[in-house]
Amino acid sequence: MPPVKEYKIESISEAPPTTLDIKQTAELKQFLEEQGLYETVAESSLREEVLGTLDNLVKDWVKKVGRAAELADSFVSDSNAKIFTFGSYRLGVHGPGADIDTLCVGPRHVSRETDFFGLEPHCLQAMLLELSGVTQLQAVKDSYVPVIKFQLHGISIDLLYAQLQLSIVPEDLDVRAQSTLRNCDEQSVRALNGCRVTDTILAEVGASQISGFRIALKAMKLWAERRGVYSNVTGFLGGVNWAILVAYICRLYPRGVASTIMLRFFKIYCNWRWPTPIVLQQIDHQNPMGMKQWDPRLDYRDQSHLMPIITPAYPCMNSSYNVSDSTLKIMMDEFMRGVTICDDFLSCSGKVSWARLFEEDSFFKQFKNYLQIEVVAADEQQFRAWEGWVYSRLRQLVRRLETSVGVRPWPKPIKSPGHGPQTYSTLYYMGLKKRSTQMTATTLSRASNNSVNLNGPVNEFRHLVMSWDDWQEGMDVVVRHMKQKDLPPFVFADGQEGPTASAAASEASTAADALEQTAETPVEGQKRKRAEDQAAALVGIKKPNITPEPEVVGGPSASPRQAESMDHDADSAAPSGMHAESELHVDTLGGAPQAPSGSRSISENGHADLHAAEAEADMSEAGDVGEWLGMDSTRKVVANAASVNGHNETDASQQHRRSEKTSSAQLAEVTLQSLQD
Repeated sequence: MPPVKEYKIESISEAPPTTLDIKQTAELKQFLEEQGLYETVAESSLREEVLGTLDNLVKDWVKKVGRAAELADSFVSDSNAKIFTFGSYRLGVHGPGADIDTLCVGPRHVSRETDFFGLEPHCLQAMLLELSGVTQLQAVKDSYVPVIKFQLHGISIDLLYAQLQLSIVPEDLDVRAQSTLRNCDEQSVRALNGCRVTDTILAEVGASQISGFRIALKAMKLWAERRGVYSNVTGFLGGVNWAILVAYICRLYPRGVASTIMLRFFKIYCNWRWPTPIVLQQIDHQNPMGMKQWDPRLDYRDQSHLMPIITPAYPCMNSSYNVSDSTLKIMMDEFMRGVTICDDFLSCSGKVSWARLFEEDSFFKQFKNYLQIEVVAADEQQFRAWEGWVYSRLRQLVRRLETSVGVRPWPKPIKSPGHGPQTYSTLYYMGLKKRSTQMTATTLSRASNNSVNLNGPVNEFRHLVMSWDDWQEGMDVVVRHMKQKDLPPFVFADGQEGPTASAAASEASTAADALEQTAETPVEGQKRKRAEDQAAALVGIKKPNITPEPEVVGGPSASPRQAESMDHDADSAAPSGMHAESELHVDTLGGAPQAPSGSRSISENGHADLHAAEAEADMSEAGDVGEWLGMDSTRKVVANAASVNGHNETDASQQHRRSEKTSSAQLAEVTLQSLQD
């Protein structure tokens, strides 16, 4: 076994802040206040009152459970439960309207299954329903970390439960102590991990730097949201990731104020050699409790993580496992943009224009081609669950697409105003462009065809989401290819011009691209022709069939038995040194797959294998809370995998008909020329 790596943090500078640093920090805080990121005193007081009400309720609850179990009166009177907070509220970086991530810690005789959830009089769920001011209560029992979601006096609460193996929960309980985890079930360990990670981050930053940390983290979260890279679920980074990254900069500059942290943040991470992990606190490889934690020496899946950001509390997990090749490149490009702007700030002795750094990303002006993913359901309750499920699987579509084209997911949902009151709908978008890759035999074959087929990735994605066990009639997802000029006007932010206003500039850019492409020397032309001839000999290039461009992408998925036959001996059909996918001739976007026997699809058992291999984290139900709980997708035990693996032919056929019912066999062509950016 390879030796244990130590990731020590050595400070870069311990110089005190200059007068200019303090001035720029004041300007940054003023800018954040102008953006409405700070709540009023009245709102802060209301949150404290809500948490006090909740703490009193859970203390009454455990006593009620004890009486229902007919425990001794003396024991019941000593019974206790305690509320902890974690996430953005605990870090002090929440904004107006933000929810509060909370954890209820209870004794061993209070069960999650029979006492936390349930409508019996002694159950906490029932007591919450009867509590004045509680609305929109939703109990999610089967998620990765079970949670009760509700609003109390207008404040959104996500409430988790950890069942400790203690007869009495002390009022001064230290959740950071490893002994708190002893003999806890997995769901309790996950629930405790949120508080343990948050408290450890605060401890690593230190009291002397906490003010600068909070200002910088607020700023980074705003920056990431405006630049379209704030979303753990779609493959970017979420709240816990940004918190760890900012805390790491604080360790490098232990006397740095907020402006120093911000300006150094982009320089450090733009030059970071990923996948070298960010480790805020040394990993305890002794593993005293034998829990599964991040260790690329022992787990090959950990070796494949592209941007590991390790949670600082035992058991240590990679909090950024969702990052893909595409999203990593996008974030590195954004870090480079930040470096360019911040270099100007460092040389500026006057007032810094922080607004320049926080400009909204012009996503809907950057691409000529987009995928529109429309999520539709028949009623509000159905839509909430369905949208969460589809959203949590979007990163799988990104990973399938990025093998063929450059793809940029936009994490923000857009409400469509075009549906009637009886239909609920949300739109998600992904930008498409030609990939900048070395010309391998595969890419040469695609370039010669001048086209790319995205039908396979789209159909696999549809198969994945439509195979959800909780699917109901009325739930649908429709994927469309759209040109920029055809985007609906409501996708453009206020003050932005649509594609029509910039048509002249776009045409000029296209013309310039065309001239640049045709500027080929005779020697380059001979080299290109020899390479194309070699690729054609390897894969057998054919002329593409040009078809009209329709609206809907993705035809009916292959039936499980058909897909299984396509999976058989995939690698054996490939030429020497090439994967079988290289042999797949592609020329259209959308429609039913036209795949030779060597291509990959989803088989009846392969669907369950896909869940396990790609390790889906059930963000649809846990939401943003999951980021703070060490919800590493490589650790998730997929509850549905066994049932999917055990589907009989009837179940598989029903799923296939489900997919057929909401699909279209129309075709749409996207050429590689049109994907150039």
